[in-house]
Amino acid sequence: MSTPVALIVLTGTQDEVPAARRAVVERAQAGGTPLNDETVDDIRLVASELITNAVIHGDGPVRIGLYRRPGRVVLDVHDGNPHPPVATTAGHEDKCGRGMALVGVLAARSGWEPTTCGKRVWAEIVVPEPTPTASVTVLRRLFLARPSLRVRPSAQPFLMADAS
Repeated sequence: MSTPVALIVLTGTQDEVPAARRAVVERAQAGGTPLNDETVDDIRLVASELITNAVIHGDGPVRIGLYRRPGRVVLDVHDGNPHPPVATTAGHEDKCGRGMALVGVLAARSGWEPTTCGKRVWAEIVVPEPTPTASVTVLRRLFLARPSLRVRPSAQPFLMADAS
């Protein structure tokens, strides 16, 4: 089940893309589950590519939806062009043509579907489980419960101390 995080509507001009990208990242970070830097970068790049494609190749307003699913962030971008996004092969000197390939690499799943007034392009980005952090209190108890070590010099070469 998806939990809506944000809905952003653009008129469809290129100057709106940077602010929309920032808004998607900020809303994703405020969504509850902590995101590591790599995941934030993936969300930023996928959002940038999908939003830019919708503005450049779509027709009319662009609607961006951001959702949370267990272990995932889902980005939906709706535009008025019913034609599917095209993944092209860009040459070394080309400045464009890599967007959908990047989305395909960074997203766990992605796709598109026609809608009654255009199309929906979506991508799911995996959110790694947060690593548990031990509190200072827990660590203090752990070390205090451990028997103390007696350290004495060792007669063996290269052994600095013997903890027996």
